[in-house]
Amino acid sequence: METRILKYFLTVAKMQNITRAAQELHITQPTLSRQLKQLEDELGTQLLIRGKREITLTAEGKMLEHRAQDILTLINQTTNEIQSFNHHELSGTINLGYVESNVSFFVDDLIAEFQTKYPLVKFQTYSAIGDDIKDKIDTGILDLGFVITPIETAKYNYLSLPIYERYGIFVNQTHPLAHQSTITADDLGDYPVIYPWRNILQNELSAVVGLDPQKLNIKITANLSPNSLPLVHQHDYCMLGIDSISRFNPYNDIVFVPFENYLQTSHRLIWRKNHHYSNLVTTFIEFVKQHVSRETQD
Repeated sequence: METRILKYFLTVAKMQNITRAAQELHITQPTLSRQLKQLEDELGTQLLIRGKREITLTAEGKMLEHRAQDILTLINQTTNEIQSFNHHELSGTINLGYVESNVSFFVDDLIAEFQTKYPLVKFQTYSAIGDDIKDKIDTGILDLGFVITPIETAKYNYLSLPIYERYGIFVNQTHPLAHQSTITADDLGDYPVIYPWRNILQNELSAVVGLDPQKLNIKITANLSPNSLPLVHQHDYCMLGIDSISRFNPYNDIVFVPFENYLQTSHRLIWRKNHHYSNLVTTFIEFVKQHVSRETQD
């Protein structure tokens, strides 16, 4: 399976039309059709559903689309890493994932400082939940990840970061709970709740805060809390989340009320164990360690 053919396939998947894809690739339509047919024959399955006006992907085609993107990304990363060895000055691209929390502001400062010191270095950043970041580290799409606890990190090297969050609820300022200084599990009563979907976090909320999902009126489970802010803004939902979501909140009428039973979470920088990283990535890890050491000493 040639990378050139994978690029052809991804272009067809994007354009959803053979003629437009051929024009984009600067090849003839019969040549592109023949290459795609050879790819299907090689894999022994149909990848494309050829309609009169557009092309759609089969289930196998969608799987290949996802894998092909990862394969080409890894090839580009490997090429960049090898080429960076030829430079006396540190250069290349670091692929970095981080959750949307206070750690994102910490990461922004790190990137700026590191690029001031090493101006030839580039970053490719990816924002997602911790489990997604771990998956992309496992497959090599990401080099490193900044994640929030609780999260399973036993198979990773990690560095604890002095960045903390507190859990509570976000409600509209007209909500009956909006003017309380803290809340308890009982206060949530029968109010409609937007709840985090990760089991490990649900267990922590149950153990520390005393939340029982069976007794809550959970209407929605969400993996990215900020996406649910419009529901809090326009309706009477109580959204569970960390206090730093306030920094991403575009609405002036939403308030954060922390839990009375203090549930504080922290952050970690994680990277793969028993993996040979480039000099660029290991230099950045040491840079972060030194940065954290200075902050904890101040």
